[in-house]
Amino acid sequence: MPSYYITHRVAVSGDPAVMVEYSSKVNATIEKYGGRKIVRTDDIAIVEGDWDPQRMTVIEFPDRAAAMAWYDSPEYAPLKAMRHGVSTANAIIVDSL
Repeated sequence: MPSYYITHRVAVSGDPAVMVEYSSKVNATIEKYGGRKIVRTDDIAIVEGDWDPQRMTVIEFPDRAAAMAWYDSPEYAPLKAMRHGVSTANAIIVDSL
């Protein structure tokens, strides 16, 4: 059953060029673990609740094990640290129906 890594960025607090570099490198790590981005947008319409994300990303993986393997992978670790150094976000992993 597919799983989805869902994140929304709350704020960029550092050099935006770091996020450009992150974005240029992250896709290769996602693909290595069987993932693919299905949503990446800053065009977000809030229809309920009090959250205010700047960007939303949804990545589909074959299953939860693949999603967790990517998130905890040595390939993604330096990119994750890079992202954490300049932005604040929330992220979850959920399984599909």
